[in-house]
Amino acid sequence: MKTKIPPPILALVMIGLIYLSSLFVEQITFNYQGSLSVLFIILGAACALPSFKLFAKFKTTITPLKPSDATALVTEGMYRYSRNPMYLGLLLWTIASTIWFGTWFGIIINIVFIFLINFLQIIPEEEALLEIFGEEYEEYKKNVRRWI
Repeated sequence: MKTKIPPPILALVMIGLIYLSSLFVEQITFNYQGSLSVLFIILGAACALPSFKLFAKFKTTITPLKPSDATALVTEGMYRYSRNPMYLGLLLWTIASTIWFGTWFGIIINIVFIFLINFLQIIPEEEALLEIFGEEYEEYKKNVRRWI
């Protein structure tokens, strides 16, 4: 299976759908809604952004459409806790958007995002990494969860 849609593009589409749903569905508002949304943005950035530095440190590809170009298995930093901290960061940003726009429909969109990112990106990546790194990646999969 090949990857087809860059995950950041998929996340932006989902955020756009969350925004559009807020125009047509009654919005939910609560105290500290904006602050909670910003907290999720910060948490998402804390998960995703350090990964770029790690990939540069290990001189491996960050291109999500070509996981077969990986030259190193990154297991440091957030990768000790999640096999996909970049995608976890994107999910936290889509959750932040759901909170910001106050739409319950965003919950459904976030579930769709998880489903799509798993089947369109993560599973093909895992297949490529298993082919490249073999037993080392199999052992990593046993010890570190896909998301959190």
